[in-house]
Amino acid sequence: MNTQKYNRAMKGIIRLLILLAILVCGNASAQTGMHINNVLGGKYVSDPSVTEVIMSGEQKFVKAHGLSNLATFRGDSETYAPILQPLVLADGAKSIGRNVRYKDGKLQYAFFMLPVTIVNGKKTNRYLYYLNNPDGNKPSVMMIYFDGTLSRTDAEAVISKLSSLNEN
Repeated sequence: MNTQKYNRAMKGIIRLLILLAILVCGNASAQTGMHINNVLGGKYVSDPSVTEVIMSGEQKFVKAHGLSNLATFRGDSETYAPILQPLVLADGAKSIGRNVRYKDGKLQYAFFMLPVTIVNGKKTNRYLYYLNNPDGNKPSVMMIYFDGTLSRTDAEAVISKLSSLNEN
């Protein structure tokens, strides 16, 4: 089997495993009722430009960063920015803290601190991050939702770490 066919087959297997994990775990309870749920859950997993990861509970990365839930979505900017932008802005409209930048009338960057919720009797801080990079070598849009006991400063550190992992 040539390398290109092998890589396509491995990507297909990884997507299938992610989809199965999503179906088994379900969406994170703290993000229930959020607009961004319209893109999560494997809806676009057949698109090779899309990467979606949902983690919760005892996964090493989640636990090590004081998170309860983590959901990431990354895809081609031209296709997915028009889908993600209104969803992120709708959820961000309820935020209690924000940092937002536009370029040419389009949302380029957003970091929202969402209202605190109580999950299983615990105060849960919620964050939503969005980055649209339509001009890079590989134009992409990325959305990250996460929640847990972490502070805003810790949340910004998690975003930096996830962004650097996503560049590779």
